[in-house]
Amino acid sequence: MFRHLYSFSLLISWTCALSGSTALWAQQKVLPDFLASWQDVYRHRTVADLSAVGMHTRYQDSLGGAFNFGLDHYARWSNDTRDIATINMQLYLSRFEDHPKPPPFADGPNDWEFTPRINTINWHVSGDGRFNIKMGHFEMPYGIEHTINSNGTLRQFSTGPNLGTKVDWGVTFNGTFPKFLYEIGVGRGSGMDFESKGDPHLVVGRIGSPVNTQNFWGTGETAYGLSFYQRNNAMGQERWRVGLDGQHYIGPLGLLGEISAGEDEKVETYLGLIEVNLSNSAETLLAYTQYRWQYKYLSSDWEDGSSVALGVRYAPSDRWAFSTQYNENIRDLTPARDNYMLSLQARLRY
Repeated sequence: MFRHLYSFSLLISWTCALSGSTALWAQQKVLPDFLASWQDVYRHRTVADLSAVGMHTRYQDSLGGAFNFGLDHYARWSNDTRDIATINMQLYLSRFEDHPKPPPFADGPNDWEFTPRINTINWHVSGDGRFNIKMGHFEMPYGIEHTINSNGTLRQFSTGPNLGTKVDWGVTFNGTFPKFLYEIGVGRGSGMDFESKGDPHLVVGRIGSPVNTQNFWGTGETAYGLSFYQRNNAMGQERWRVGLDGQHYIGPLGLLGEISAGEDEKVETYLGLIEVNLSNSAETLLAYTQYRWQYKYLSSDWEDGSSVALGVRYAPSDRWAFSTQYNENIRDLTPARDNYMLSLQARLRY
């Protein structure tokens, strides 16, 4: 599984060298005048993002893996008086090698995929942050995951498994007021790829406490949110949800919870998640445990499933991090062999 690391290493080395050269030109003030003036109105940062994940399960003979190489570009376009737009581009090349649970957009456990994660431009229409229009490939504004930046990490919440999609192509209306923040969007309904087969569509939104949604460590304060979601996929299957989420912090201890109710093809479904985490004061080390449960009405009777996850993430700087997570199914919604997954991740951002 490690034979692809050489190619990834060459790509990241080239990107890092290019980034360093650009910074050196800027420091020596040898940039042309038009580029220097452009930097005044287009403040940006671009980083290379390389990660490798190894995964082991009870019934897998060999170690599975996922390798991701990407460019993460963030920018603010401004004039003399205010910000005009915020631009976010995340373009990744992914390699899955004997992956025990490949994502839905992958063609099996061994595959190469181009994965555009979040690629949006958010127009600041009102100028005071209260009304913006976001266009592009956006992350679902639903539940706890909307308030915590866990993109690309082992620590995930319930957005993907609950909704069936984590990102989609479309438009959202969003903003922040003194007492609340909101984001309401309409999407293609096709997920990672832009497809019109079957005329899919979705509507999604969340309104909640006004908190920073770009922090991996959480809000650090008491916060609540109410979400909704409705989708018809390419096969005409309908899914809808309403959800309530909350989080509270007592010193270094974080308590997070989320509950959702809805239907999958007119089958009643209830899902929940609880996380307890502990972080140090420098926010370089986080330990967490998650408990997930699901109730679903199947074959004229209620069935339930649950799982537990234990994880640790060590990130002494913004450039690199090491993570591990152990996930065990306690009870399967439908009969299956008992299984676990142990994951190890190394991530470098430069």
